Amino acid sequence: MSKKINMTDIAKRLGISKVSVSKALNDKEGVSEELREKVKLIAQEMGYRINTVARGLKTQKVSNVGILIAEHYVSTKVNNHVEQDKKAYYFDLYGLITKKLDELGYSSVMELLTKADEDSLELPRMYNEHKIDGLIVLGQLDNRYLKKLETIDIPLVYLDFYVDFSKVDSIVVDNFYSSYLITNSLIKLGHKKIGFIGTIWATSSIQDRYLGYYKALIENGIPLNMDYVIDDRNSANELIDIVLPKELPTAFVCNCDLVAYNLIRKLDEMGLKVPDDISVVGFDNSIFATLANPQLTTVDHNVDEMIDTCVNVITKKIANPKKTYGRILIQGKIVERDSVKSLI
Repeated sequence: MSKKINMTDIAKRLGISKVSVSKALNDKEGVSEELREKVKLIAQEMGYRINTVARGLKTQKVSNVGILIAEHYVSTKVNNHVEQDKKAYYFDLYGLITKKLDELGYSSVMELLTKADEDSLELPRMYNEHKIDGLIVLGQLDNRYLKKLETIDIPLVYLDFYVDFSKVDSIVVDNFYSSYLITNSLIKLGHKKIGFIGTIWATSSIQDRYLGYYKALIENGIPLNMDYVIDDRNSANELIDIVLPKELPTAFVCNCDLVAYNLIRKLDEMGLKVPDDISVVGFDNSIFATLANPQLTTVDHNVDEMIDTCVNVITKKIANPKKTYGRILIQGKIVERDSVKSLI
């Protein structure tokens, strides 16, 4: 059996006192921010685990981070009749967040926000019951609800979205530039009739992906055809049947892999093959990218960096609620697979 790592071991490794190690690991005053981060990093490398129950008893702090997800994000319709959990994205993100928090000695509490609670501006139960020290909101919510949420007295971080009226720290993939890049990649392959599938007003992520797509068209002298800009969801953020124009473009940029997956199935029902008849690209690099036939060319979010950054921000804000980070952009990258055809 391997030796259990304790604070004395960490202190010896760094050449500092055990008291300094304790202050750093328990987010107490008396050590510099630089030393605090160094101690936590070394502790993690050495396999040290913080006893969160003991720490809570001593400090009267819960050491829990809440994760709030709208109910509609984790159950969505595929092809109008099959209910499928969107584990490929938000549940996976939740799992990665909890794993990272656990490594740093924090517990996590998840709550699904119902449409009724969102509409009635009901604050999360985990907050009202004093179960959390900080809150991560995973996925965009209604602006009215966000304004209500920003009245809470614990640190708050938005993950995978932002809102212009808010000063809350947010971590998002650079949707604008990633969409710009993947649209440009289609143009370089000879595509000039390129559509976009995504309800533009639905979320900030979709808006930014649309604007990146539009910028690529403008820079290459390609006029925007609004017949090629197609909604994919309704006002309740539920996916709807994709209504295609009579004259199809040669390629579609889809705002997410799930929508691209649905589009490929719809085109197949119409007797059209991807990529021989039409090219399709997605966004997320989720499980739907590999379930699709053919597999999707898509944008990978760099999820690990998103999670590391998010957890780093929320834990630092719990230690120092006055600290702010603003909007942090995570760079995505194109993953090439089999859903695109060159026209050159």
